[in-house]
Amino acid sequence: MSTALTSLLGNNFVNGADLTSIVDDAPLVGIYFSAHWCGPCRGFTPKLKEFHDTLVAQGTPLPIAFASSDQDEDSFASYFAEMPWHAFKFGDDRIEVLNVKYEVSGIPWLVILNA
Repeated sequence: MSTALTSLLGNNFVNGADLTSIVDDAPLVGIYFSAHWCGPCRGFTPKLKEFHDTLVAQGTPLPIAFASSDQDEDSFASYFAEMPWHAFKFGDDRIEVLNVKYEVSGIPWLVILNA
C-alpha cells in the first residue's frame, strides 16, 4: 500500500479500523460515495455488495470505504449497517476533499484506486 493512499484516505475509519488492515494486500481499493436518502444509491448498493462478495469468494479482495452524504448520523448508521465494507466516520472532512478531488457530481459514485 502506498503512502500516497494513506495521505489521501487517512488512517481512521468506523469501528477503529486503519487503512493498513482494510487494504492488506489488495491491489485495488474503492471509495463509495452514497447516501441513505438517495434512491439510485439504494438500488446500486445491493449490486455493489453482490459484486464485492463475488470477488471475495473468488479470492480477489476489493476493500471499499463508504463516504456518506447522509444528513444525520442515524441515517448513516442505518445505511452503513447494510454494507460489508468499511466507512469514513460520519461527517469526516476527508469526504468533502475526496468529493472535490474525484469530481463527484452525483451519487452513487464509485472510485477505484490502485492500492
